[in-house]
Amino acid sequence: MRDRRTYLHHLALVGVTALAGCVGQSGTGDPTEPTTTAPATTATATAAPTETTAGGDVVDVAAGPEGRLRFVPETVEIPVGGTVRWTFESAGHNVTSLPGSSEKVRNPEGAEPFASYEGTQHFSINEVGTTYEHTFDVPGEYVYVCAPHEDQGMVGTVLVGE
Repeated sequence: MRDRRTYLHHLALVGVTALAGCVGQSGTGDPTEPTTTAPATTATATAAPTETTAGGDVVDVAAGPEGRLRFVPETVEIPVGGTVRWTFESAGHNVTSLPGSSEKVRNPEGAEPFASYEGTQHFSINEVGTTYEHTFDVPGEYVYVCAPHEDQGMVGTVLVGE
């Protein structure tokens, strides 16, 4: 009886250990796949236009993809007359370069600031799945934020070249 009890105890331990190993997998079924995720990185991209319009190139930026407090890519380069289209992929986000929304925002001299909301209600948010577009007519560096999450690092940059 003792041998059978010892055998069942060991069998149970092996089963629990195997089950614990499966729980940590990413769900692909590949046991060789790492169970940790890579840290978020700052993506700097000379973004390929997603389409061309009469006004210039349109570049897509995701706001809050997968619920993360990030813009992806965080930095884009576009020509003068190019447009950036932000798609709000999770709840609670906006985009703004309006003075007063954050100390982090910057606009080139002579450029009009932009915001995905009306007025100065800097914590106004956009609905999930909606988009906001802005066309950049003045060259230079624009630093924008998601006002509700700028303290958590939700900051982006648009570099507009000649």
